[in-house]
Amino acid sequence: MSQYNLQQFIKLWAQEKLTTEQAIGQILLQIQELSERVKQVEQQVRPNGPAESRAETNR
Repeated sequence: MSQYNLQQFIKLWAQEKLTTEQAIGQILLQIQELSERVKQVEQQVRPNGPAESRAETNR
């Protein structure tokens, strides 16, 4: 399944060119991509991992 960018996806949905099943698949792909991007940002913000953040919470 190919993934549309968000603007393409919304446009196709508005034009009723996607089935409900296709739309759900696209939504899941969008969520997966966002999840990966959030993980990357979290790793950049907390390069030492969760142990450091737990230590800060316990202070």
